Amino acid sequence: MLKFSYYLNKLWSTLTYILIFIPARIDYRAKLSKDQAYVFVANHSSFLDIPAVQVVVNQMIVFLGKKSLTKIPLFGWMFKNIHICVDRGNAVKTEKMFRQSIDALDKGFSIGVFPEGTQNRKPPVLQKFKDGAFIIAIRAQKPVVPVTLVTNWKIWPALGPTLHWHPLILIQHEPISTEGMTLDDVKMLKEKVKNIIEGELINHLGEAYTKKN
Repeated sequence: MLKFSYYLNKLWSTLTYILIFIPARIDYRAKLSKDQAYVFVANHSSFLDIPAVQVVVNQMIVFLGKKSLTKIPLFGWMFKNIHICVDRGNAVKTEKMFRQSIDALDKGFSIGVFPEGTQNRKPPVLQKFKDGAFIIAIRAQKPVVPVTLVTNWKIWPALGPTLHWHPLILIQHEPISTEGMTLDDVKMLKEKVKNIIEGELINHLGEAYTKKN
């Protein structure tokens, strides 16, 4: 079921950008192994971020997302039945989410996480990263792959009423090994990934980033 859902989502994601006439420019900084599961971590500033990650990632991927997404007509049903819901503020359900994520990784499925937790309302400057993605990666001993979504905030900003034409620019960075790391390393890993994504945004956007920072 998950494999079928992956291919369906991959098709949906690709068609999304084709139908709105947005070309994708993807920069792969490293070739990832098809036999390895990863935790993909991306910045979050648009309704188009999930399909954008699915465009760039060539792995079987399951996303983590807040429970409220399940209330969206049609998409909510798909999210509930394919992806993993995050119920913030509930320790028991949070641990269940961690176990579901680790189980998916152990079965060969990669995990997609937006560590800002919600769509950034003041893009492109990054919000504070939450720990969840990095706890999962360390507990599962799986590599983290930072993904920088450079221009989605220009195409369809969070809560924006309209789309704007701009090429979709995506960077899939080199994986970061978590082998031998413990939960004491969560903060270090989180800061390293954030610095990579932020550095790429600054490199591409220049003053568009620094003036808002």
